[in-house]
Order: sequence, then structure tokens, then C-alpha cells
Amino acid sequence: MPALVVFALAETFGGFLFFCLLAVPQTYTWGSELVRRSERRNDPLREGMTLKKRIVTPGLLLELLQWGTAFAVIVAVLISGRWFAKAQPVYRFDVFLDDQHVGTVSDPEVVKKWKTIRYEEVGRQYDNARVTSNLERLKFVRFEGNKTFHGAYDNEAVIAALNDKLVFAFLATEIRIDGTTVGVVKDVFSAVALLDQVKAPFLNVSKEKEVTILSEEDTGNRPKVKMTAEFTQDVQLLETAVAPGKVEPAEAVLNRMLSGAAQPLTYTVQKGDCISLIAQRFQVAADVIRANNPEIRKDLIRVGQTLQLSVNQPLLSVKTVETRTEQVRIASGIVYEKDSELQAGVIQIVATGKPGWKQVTYEAVRVNGEPASESVVDETVLELPVRTVVKQGTKVIPGVGTGKFVLPVLQPKVTSEFGLRWGKNHNGTDFVSEQKAIMAADHGKVTYAGWKSGYGNCIVIDHQNGYETLYGHLSKVVVREGDGVKKGDKIGVMGSTGNSTGVHLHFEIIKNGQQQNPLTYLSV
Repeated sequence: MPALVVFALAETFGGFLFFCLLAVPQTYTWGSELVRRSERRNDPLREGMTLKKRIVTPGLLLELLQWGTAFAVIVAVLISGRWFAKAQPVYRFDVFLDDQHVGTVSDPEVVKKWKTIRYEEVGRQYDNARVTSNLERLKFVRFEGNKTFHGAYDNEAVIAALNDKLVFAFLATEIRIDGTTVGVVKDVFSAVALLDQVKAPFLNVSKEKEVTILSEEDTGNRPKVKMTAEFTQDVQLLETAVAPGKVEPAEAVLNRMLSGAAQPLTYTVQKGDCISLIAQRFQVAADVIRANNPEIRKDLIRVGQTLQLSVNQPLLSVKTVETRTEQVRIASGIVYEKDSELQAGVIQIVATGKPGWKQVTYEAVRVNGEPASESVVDETVLELPVRTVVKQGTKVIPGVGTGKFVLPVLQPKVTSEFGLRWGKNHNGTDFVSEQKAIMAADHGKVTYAGWKSGYGNCIVIDHQNGYETLYGHLSKVVVREGDGVKKGDKIGVMGSTGNSTGVHLHFEIIKNGQQQNPLTYLSV
């Protein structure tokens, strides 16, 4: 390269000298001739010719030298550029497909632009599918030549050869469940949407939950419910290249996942099960259950019995985790304090309690909608309850009842209740028992002990609190009028005196002169 530059500069300098040799003598000769003519003719322009003659001066030579230098530079640039262009290397690219040489191109972009156009054409033919091909394995190897040697290429021939070798495929998304391919869909978005459709039915809030939530809303403590869903199987989405026609509609893959395949299933009979209920639960015909289990007779099954069920199980099982947070009332509770100054049976509220509140978070796990587990995962007390304080009297005042009645006979059996009987009003309750002793139902004072029309031997006790009790048809009376009795004291013996059809006790409770139904006061 330096030799070329030196040669160009030498050539330029030679041209410059040649120019100077031609230009300077000609200028001098032309000026001298004008002077001579002027002198011969006494030309008034002689003075001017004298000025022209002074052109050949050092200043003129300097000016000519400057113009010559400029000319030399221009010529040098042109000549050196010509030689540089001749010597500049040229790059070409060998094209290889699957390590086989296809040809040579001037630039890889020629092939890449053609490939893009072909992909777009095929993609439009197949609903804008994502296209790929064996052209993704193209390799371009650059080599160096020049305009004279090793620079041959043929873009059109290479493209024609590649077009003959072209094999298209489509980029799609393969869905695998536990390592097994169950379908191929257009793209990952279609696959995710499809899987969301499988989860959707188990994420919907059931009617029962809606009722619970609405009922809580009245108290201002509406539960906060969060639900997540995941598959119990290992689900993978993989990008893959498939031949045209191998991509399936998402609906077809969804139906395959939901319908599943017939698989044997063993079921253990639970309490409350029957053939029709099991058939409904597992979506299998009752006749199939009978056919799989010939030991069943007249649809009779027992708890713990093992049944063979042939059912279609979905390819995917959905596990949902419902987290429900709500405020729960804490009961205030009651604290009883014994008070010897209060009459027995009397209670007094000293301080009214107030319920507390706690925030409880429950977690319910279901698989395909069937409950799997439920637990409390967090509990925080928001407000402590305040207990109600009640004083309970223990002081026994002779002859004064507590208002709380006990059975007047042990181990009784009711034979006739309070109310209308045989067209007449029956004012009490009749009891029979193997235990014949009759006891006072509460503290009180005997106001009557003797024979009473229709009642036979009869006892009436005034409990001095608005209540009276009557005991009729006794065979024996062991108290007298004016006696004070305590709850549970023996006052007589069961009998069949008066208007009686057999041995029994006729028992009445009267409150402020009004007959009451004894069974509303007693626990039989």
C-alpha cells in the first residue's frame, strides 16, 4: 500500500512540473511580443504593455505554484482511490443447510428477507399460525476475496435451491400431564385459557356459601373469602414444532380432559349410602354397579362393604383451598355467686355481661369439589367478653317455695295429660310408677289434707309465692293442715281413691288461681 501512494505522488509531481514548463514560457513570450509591437508603433498602450511584461515575476511564479499544488492534490486523490478500489477485499458468504453446501450469496440478509416473506405467506394460509422450518438450521460462512478473484455469487440460485429443500412446521404448545402428552394447541395463551376452564367450576361460590355470607352480612361481619386452585397432577406446557394439521382445537382437548377415561375404582360403603346415591355421586349407572358387584342382592349393601366401580375419571383433578376469615361472637358466659341472704331459688343479676369478638380464619380443602379437610389456621381475639354475674340464693325459708318444681313421684310415667279429656277439661296430669311415695314438689305449707270430692284423699300445698300444688287419689296422707314441708318431703302414698280408674297420682299446679299444665314445669 505505501508503494502505491509513493507512485501516485510521483506521478502527480511529474504532471505539475510539466504544467509549469508549458505555462511559464508561453506567458513570458506573449508579454514580450506585445511590448515590441508597442515600441514600433509608438502605441499609447506601451505603458500597459510594460505592466503585462511584468507578469513573469516571483509573485506570478508563486501564484502558479499554488494552483499547481491544488491540481496535484486532486490528481493524487483520484489516482490513489483508483488503486485502493482495485486492492479492497470483497466478502462473500457460503450457505449451508444441515451442513450441506447450497451456494454462495452476497449477503445473508438476502436469504433472511426471503425467509421472512415465505413465513408470512404460510402463516396467513393457516390462520396466522406461528411458522418455523428447517431453515432455522441455516449457517452462513464468510470468506474474503476481491473483484478479480473468488468473488462469484448467485443469490437467485441459492434461494431457488433453499425453496426446494424447504420443510415447514408450526410452533405450538404441547400439554403434558404427569409426563404424558394429552393435546397440542395453538399457543401458550390457548393452553392457559383451557386449563382455567377446567378449574372454573370449582372456583364458583356454592349456593350454601352464598346463604352463609348473606346471613353474616346482617351483623356487619361479612366473611372475607379467598379461593385458590391448583392441579394435583404435574402439568407442563412445552413449545414444540409440529406438522400442519397436528394442532388441535382447544375445545377438543378440553373435552378429552373432562371426560377422561374409564378407570377401575374401589369404593368402601359409608353410613347412609345406597346404590342410587353412589351412582349419582360417581356419575355411573346403577346397573353398572350391580354388574360389577354380583354379590349385591336386592340393592342391599352394608357399611364397610367394598364395591368395584367403573367410572370415567377426569385427566385432571382440581384441588381448591378456600380461606375464609370472619368475625365470630364469643359468648359472655355466666358466673354464679352463692348468696345466703337470698331465698333459695331466687336469682339476682348483679352485672350484665357483654359478648366478645374474635377473628377466625378457616381453611377448607376440596378435591374436585369433595371435602378433603377443614381447619382453623388463625384466631385473633378482637374484644374480650364480659361475663354476666348472677347471685343465687341459698337461704331456705320454711313454707316458701323456690318456684322450681321437682317430680312428685320417682320414675313416673304419664298416663293422662293436661287438657280436654272425654269431653271435659282435665286440670292436671296423671302419673303412675312402681315407686308409690308421693313427695312435695316444692317448699310450702299444707293448707288442705283430707278427703275431697272427686279427688279422694287429697293434699293441697300453698308455696306462698303465688303457686299451689294439688295431689289427689292418695291411699294415705302423712301430713296435716298447717305443716311446713320442704321440697322432696314425703307427704302421702299413691292410691285409687275418689273418682279413679286405677292406682295413680293426679297432680295439679295452680298459679294465682289459674290451672297450669304441669308438664311445662317438670322434666319427665
